[in-house]
Amino acid sequence: MPEINPENSLYLFAEPFRQALSEVLSDVFGTACNVSMSSESDSPAPEPNALCFGMTAAGGLRGAASINFEKAEALALAQKLLSEGQDPAAKFSESHKRAVEGLLPKFTERAAAAFAHGFGEVTLQWNTGDKPILQAALVTLSSDLPSGPLNVRLSLAPEMLGSSPTHASGATAHSGVPEAPSHDNNLDLLLGVDLNLTLRFGQRTLTLREIMELSSGSIIELDRQVQEPADLLLGDRLIARGEVVIVDGNYGLRITEVSDPQAGIERMNLTAR
Repeated sequence: MPEINPENSLYLFAEPFRQALSEVLSDVFGTACNVSMSSESDSPAPEPNALCFGMTAAGGLRGAASINFEKAEALALAQKLLSEGQDPAAKFSESHKRAVEGLLPKFTERAAAAFAHGFGEVTLQWNTGDKPILQAALVTLSSDLPSGPLNVRLSLAPEMLGSSPTHASGATAHSGVPEAPSHDNNLDLLLGVDLNLTLRFGQRTLTLREIMELSSGSIIELDRQVQEPADLLLGDRLIARGEVVIVDGNYGLRITEVSDPQAGIERMNLTAR
């Protein structure tokens, strides 16, 4: 079975599960447990001696997945978890199943956290008694544990593989090379900045003498007719026009015309450097 590396399209989806399994097993055994992964080409047939758990992803990652344990390997793992002696001939009991199930919440939590680096916020919910997902991409997660070898078959549904990463794509998500900030990211830095808007009814040019002669009751005639729209300014730049209204005793503006926002962005020269 070929190993999965960052150049493989499955890596982005399989690596968080591999990392999560490695962390959980290391916690259980109190020693570093390395987990390798390899891909399979054929879809799995339901196996009567397999212990299967299903997962559903939501958020930035969507779709279903399942993990499959061979009963003999699941028994050895459960006996270790329950501090029982290693007995390959023992019957796989309900207590053994519950012991393996007890690892799943921590496994899904760790996997969701690992997926967050590429897919944003992700939640994974697991359930028991599922059969392996047919027509799925198959990955085998393998580790040599103190209790014996463990090979977990991971099935990833096509819907999950169709999820689009939000922070990176392909091998670049794990290459360790920082990505150049996009134009949208640069603009996001400014979206929370408070800006002052000015509503302009009209304007008039006065000489200094005329200004000095102003007093209470003086009337200044503006260059705009009553029926003409008022201007909405950002700094000294016109961004919209509209009708002046009164809202709860306050002046307001019902916008009827908006300046081209894209042209404004280009004029602001928000280009990554």
